[in-house]
Amino acid sequence: MDKKLVVATFYAKPGSKEVLREWILKTATASRKELGVEKYLINVIDETLGHFLLVGLYSSDDAFNDHVNSVHVQNFLSAVPDLVEDNITYIATPFVNSTDPKSIIEST
Repeated sequence: MDKKLVVATFYAKPGSKEVLREWILKTATASRKELGVEKYLINVIDETLGHFLLVGLYSSDDAFNDHVNSVHVQNFLSAVPDLVEDNITYIATPFVNSTDPKSIIEST
């Protein structure tokens, strides 16, 4: 089974960054306890603007699907549209092991 890497960005609406931060932290705490969640990282890209970056590494597609369908993520996804500008931007892709010579891109 291939691991799944997911990257998501959130831009808080004006006046919503603290509430969004609370939701992100609450959801991350629950997500980190899930089976199949290998990493769940949060980075604040811009404190002033409320720009957040989340990175998750899941052991498989099934683990990622279980995560997305969990109660805490569904609650988060229900609350977030009122707190963020536009939509959530995310990328879900198979995780490439950086020690695999076939996955290394060399600069010239």
